Amino acid sequence: MIDYFDLGDQVKIQENTSLYSTTREIIKACSKNPYTEFQEFRVAEQGDSRSEYIVIEAGDGTVNGGNPGGIRRCERLAIEVNPKYQMPIMVRALRKSFPSLSHQHFSQPNTPKTLCIYEAAWSAEERSWTAEKFLQRIFWWLKESSELRLHREDQPLEQLFYLSPYQLILPSNHSIYANSTTNKLSIQEVNGGSPITWKAVPEDSDSSVKSIQMLTIEVPPVEDTKIAMFPQSLGELHDQLLSWNSGLKDQLYGAIFDAIPDGIKPSADKGEALIILVWIPRLRNDDIERTDVMGYVVNASLYELAESLDILGPPGLDGQRFRFKALNDQITSHWQKVPLLPVEILPSLDASYARDLSAIEHGNASFYGVLAGVGALGSILADIWARSGWGQWSYIDPDQLLPHNLVRHVGFDGFLGLPKTTVVQHLVKLIYPNEPEPNAIAKNVLIEDSDVIQALNAAQLVVDVTTTLEVPRSLAMRDDTPRTVSLFLTPSGLSSVMLLEDLKRKQRIDALEGQYYRAILNQAWGETHLQNHSGDRWVGGGCRSISLRLSNECIHSHAGLLSRQLRKSVIKDEARLCIWTSDESSGSISAHEIDLFSVVSKVIGSWTVKYDLGLIDKIKYVRQCALPNETGGAILGVTDFKNKTIILVDILPAPSDSESSPTHFVRGKEGQTEALERVQALTARVVDYVGDWHSHPQGASSQVSCDDEKLIATLHKRMDADGLPAVMLIASEYDFNIVVR
Repeated sequence: MIDYFDLGDQVKIQENTSLYSTTREIIKACSKNPYTEFQEFRVAEQGDSRSEYIVIEAGDGTVNGGNPGGIRRCERLAIEVNPKYQMPIMVRALRKSFPSLSHQHFSQPNTPKTLCIYEAAWSAEERSWTAEKFLQRIFWWLKESSELRLHREDQPLEQLFYLSPYQLILPSNHSIYANSTTNKLSIQEVNGGSPITWKAVPEDSDSSVKSIQMLTIEVPPVEDTKIAMFPQSLGELHDQLLSWNSGLKDQLYGAIFDAIPDGIKPSADKGEALIILVWIPRLRNDDIERTDVMGYVVNASLYELAESLDILGPPGLDGQRFRFKALNDQITSHWQKVPLLPVEILPSLDASYARDLSAIEHGNASFYGVLAGVGALGSILADIWARSGWGQWSYIDPDQLLPHNLVRHVGFDGFLGLPKTTVVQHLVKLIYPNEPEPNAIAKNVLIEDSDVIQALNAAQLVVDVTTTLEVPRSLAMRDDTPRTVSLFLTPSGLSSVMLLEDLKRKQRIDALEGQYYRAILNQAWGETHLQNHSGDRWVGGGCRSISLRLSNECIHSHAGLLSRQLRKSVIKDEARLCIWTSDESSGSISAHEIDLFSVVSKVIGSWTVKYDLGLIDKIKYVRQCALPNETGGAILGVTDFKNKTIILVDILPAPSDSESSPTHFVRGKEGQTEALERVQALTARVVDYVGDWHSHPQGASSQVSCDDEKLIATLHKRMDADGLPAVMLIASEYDFNIVVR
C-alpha cells in the first residue's frame, strides 16, 4: 500500500470553473500525452494566494525498475500553479516515501518533496516555456534522477543538506569566538525577505539582545552521498551523520568539555544562545575535496547544553559548576532533544578569501607596497587591489578631497575636506573591518619624513600614480627606493602607460621615461598620444587649480587594464614599458609594447647623463650610412635641474643644408625650428634640444679635436643664454665621447 500526500481541497472542473491560463494549458497537454494520466484537480487558498494542483500519474517507460535513485516507474505528482510564487509552476512528488535526491527544493518535514525541474530563473525559462516541453522535462528529471546522474562528472560535491531559509553572516574573524566563553556575538536581522538574513556582530553589553557563544566541532569525514532534509534537533543531526559513517555525540561532548576548563555559571538575565558550527570534511575517492561548515542556532546556553550532557558537577556557593567525566563514559539522551535552527553560514570576506575569488595566487599577493597618489586613478586602483586582496598598502598623498574630485574619485560628499589617503583607508576598512587597515600618510612621498621613510623601507614595490614628473624622477635617484612603477592616463583619457623598473633597478624610471618619449616621436600612435595636456577647467581660485575634462569611464576602463597588467608584470624580473590605446569608436584596445634597452649612466662634471643602448645603436646606424663622410645632428633630451640629470632621448636627422665631408661636418638649420616644435608638441614640451652630435671618420678616435673645442664653446654660449647646459656627443668607429659644458 502506497501512502500519498493530499494537497488542498478536491474540486471538480466544470465549464465555468475559473482556472489560471497556465493550468488549462497543462491539463490540455496532459490529455494529449500518452504517458500521463489525470487523477484529480485540487485547490488551496490562503489570503489572496491561490494554488491550483493538477494531480497526475506520470511514467514514460524510461525509468528502470530497481534503480539506485529509488524512483518508481510511475510516480504520482502534483503540478502546482501559483502566479504569486517566484517559480509559478512547481512539481511535487506525492508519494510519502519519495526519496531525497539532488535537485530538489527545500520542503518542510512531512510535506511532499519538490522537484527542481529548472536550473535557470523563471524569468529566463518562461520565454520558451510550453506545457508540452514542461512534461518532457519532468520525464527527463525522473529518468536522470533514478540513475543519480543529474550532475556532470566534474561537478563539485553536492551539499549534504538542503539549504536553510535562514542565512547567517559571520564576521571574518569568527575564529576568535570559537569555543570562547569571553568573546561573544549577537545576531541582527538585516533582511526579512527570502531568505531571512542575519548578521552576527560583536556583543553589545548594553543591549537586551541575547549574547551568542560559538561552538565549533569537527566530525569524521563524509563520503559523497544523497542530499538530506536538514535536522530539527541535535539527535537528528547525530543520526544523519551516523548514517554517513560519521557522528556527532563524542565530538560535541569533547568540544563542550574543552570549552569550560574553569567551570561555568548559568547565563545572565538576558539569556544566552549558541551557534554551533559543524565542520564536515567531504571525501571523493578517499581524498578530502573540501570541508563543509554547517551552522545551527541553538536557543540554549552553553551552560544548559553542558548540563544536558551531564558534564557539570554540583554548584558551589557562587553558582559555579565545574566539569567532570563520568567513569563509565555514559551520556544521557537529554542533549538529543535540543532543537536546532539550521542556518546557511556565510563568512564575511577576508583578504585570503578575496584572493581566491579573484584567482590571485597567495604567494604573488603577499607583499608590502606604497601607492603614491590616491586621486582619480590611484583611488580606483586602491579599491581594486583591496577587493582582490593584492598586497598590503601604504597610501601616500598630500592632497585633500575637494568637490570637483567626486567626478572621478571613489570618495563621497561626506568625505569632502579630508585627506584623500584617509578617505581611501576608510573605504577599505568598510570592506574588511577585521583586516589590518592600510596605512594612510597625508604627505608628499618625496619629503624627508619618518612615516614616509618607514613606509618606503618596508615596501617591495612603489606604485607612482601622482601624475607628476618630479616623483618618479626623484625616486629614480634614490638607491634605497624599492622597485618602482609609474602608471598614468594620457590627458585625452584614451591611452594609459606603464613604466616598470626591472627587479634590480638597472633600468630606472627616469631612463625609461627617455625611451617612452623616443617611442612617441617615432611611432604613429605618438602623433596624438599627449594631446590636450594643458587642462581647460579652473576648479579653484589659484592659477594652478586647473583640471582636465575627462570621463570617469576612461579612468575605470584603463584602471582595470593597468591593474591586471601590473600584477602580471611584477612577478617577472624584467623592466617593461607598454602603452595601451583605446579606439573611441569601437572601444578596442591596442597594446604598444616598447622594446627596452640597457641604460648607461655617466657622471660628467656636476651632471649625470643617462642614455640607452637603443639610442647608441641608432647613432651607429646613421654614422655607418654616411661613411666615408662625417655626419651629425641635434640631440633631443630632458634636462632636470633638480636632479642634475640629462636624459638623452633621440636625435634629429641632419638638416638638408648641412655640410658633410670625410674630414668635417657642419650642421645646417633648414627645418630645425619646425622639427623642434613638433618634438615639443608631441611630448607636452618635456623633450627639447640639449646639444649636438657628430661622427668622426674611420680610424679616428672620439677624442675632442680643436674644431670640437670650438663647437662645444659655441654650443655652451648659445645654451647658457637660457641657463642650460650644452651636450656634445662624438661617435667614432669604436666608442663614444660625451662632453657637457
